[in-house]
Amino acid sequence: MLSLTRAKLISVISWAIVVFFQSMALFFPVRGLPVPLKIVITVILLATVVAIIYTTLGSKVEKPDERAAQNNYKANSMLYDGFFLIFAIFVLLSSRLNIQAVSLSRSEIILLFAVLNLLHDGIFLLYERFGR
Repeated sequence: MLSLTRAKLISVISWAIVVFFQSMALFFPVRGLPVPLKIVITVILLATVVAIIYTTLGSKVEKPDERAAQNNYKANSMLYDGFFLIFAIFVLLSSRLNIQAVSLSRSEIILLFAVLNLLHDGIFLLYERFGR
């Protein structure tokens, strides 16, 4: 059986890999890469997806206790507060910067999703290790 902390650590590493490769894909053309490198990256990402699915849905991961559930709640709360603060700053500055709409591409949404999951699991691990 995999401990909850170890499962979250595997999840953090997996989401960090996704964030790294997605960030690279946003700034460097993927189509120009050599085929062997594309295959290696694909295998790494497939293994990462399997790890994320296993740690998220796996029945071999221990169930969270009361402290873990509270730390999960704290991590969610901290992410919500941070996201709310970012949106509030955007609303306040958007009129000065003359920004009327924000458009996100599919790649940027994937990156945002991966960053949010990475932050959630990372904050959870910090609360588990150093929590009050």
